Amino acid sequence: MNNNTLKMTLGVSVASLILGAAPVHSQEKHTLKVADTYPVGHPFAEYGILVFISEAEKMSNGRITFEHFPSGQMGGASTLPNMTRNGVIDISSVAPAYIPDQLPMSGVADLPGLADNSCVASKALINDMLQPGDTLYEADFKRLELRPLIAGVIPGYEVMTTSKAITKPADLTGLSVRSSGGSIDRTVRLLGGSGVAMPAAEMYESLLRGTVDGTVLGPVSASPYKLEEVITHSTLGARLGSFTMTYSIGDRSFNSLPEDLQTILVEAGRKATDSLCEALDRENAASIDEMKLAGVDFFNIDNAGREDWANAISPVQEMWVEDMESIGRPGKQALEEYKSAIATIPE
Repeated sequence: MNNNTLKMTLGVSVASLILGAAPVHSQEKHTLKVADTYPVGHPFAEYGILVFISEAEKMSNGRITFEHFPSGQMGGASTLPNMTRNGVIDISSVAPAYIPDQLPMSGVADLPGLADNSCVASKALINDMLQPGDTLYEADFKRLELRPLIAGVIPGYEVMTTSKAITKPADLTGLSVRSSGGSIDRTVRLLGGSGVAMPAAEMYESLLRGTVDGTVLGPVSASPYKLEEVITHSTLGARLGSFTMTYSIGDRSFNSLPEDLQTILVEAGRKATDSLCEALDRENAASIDEMKLAGVDFFNIDNAGREDWANAISPVQEMWVEDMESIGRPGKQALEEYKSAIATIPE
């Protein structure tokens, strides 16, 4: 190397340092594997994870790309969280009701008698309960080495049956009812029914064949499974609980990314949470209308009836707090914080 060449090389190096040239890794591309159990077209997929993917790819200028495996292609609802923690996949759907022994505290949002509005519940969770330092993150998700990016809550669970009309809490006595698990199981038992756990995809056949007498479900979740074809009656306003779902990234995957891409994933998650909750509230109302057109008879619970239902299910919250405290988790604190959080979110 001659002197002129050496000077030019040194000049470029010094200029790069002075100008603060970006580190090489900042332009590296990262492909993340995403897996869930929801079919294409389900609100969780269409308005949740697909929006997240689009936003993250756009905000990162293509430095983050994704491979999406829907409909349980990579595993079931109870196995995906562990696969995510171990780095087999990077991001997956994680629902507390499906793994209550691993995420016991996070079932607080599924308790009956709380939020009726998806955006109120979802934003309260992602903003105030599931970030590092927040109660649910520290008590549950941190232990599993997972970080929630998206929260979606289906509120306003109703009793839907194939023959018997449910007009008061006592009408559930003796009925066999499909339940999504968690606090919904306890609610069904408290009201005298028998909760039957089964995958959502099996509801239609079970209701058609009479294996179960009904299901406890949000109307927005009934339409994707065409339940309006097999159920005849539903309550409206029973407020029997909710179903909480997150899309969570494994700590191993999250920590391997540059800080600016981590920030992009968190921001994309908030945008997807907004998109998802707005769609859930919108489609819940549309689903009720569709079910009515299909011939489903809705029993509207009025103010007096709502008090009866509220009194019948109120012990579920108390029992949940006792359960959490008995295993050394701050159940009372979590319930109070969640109630306070949802009170601050405008409907």
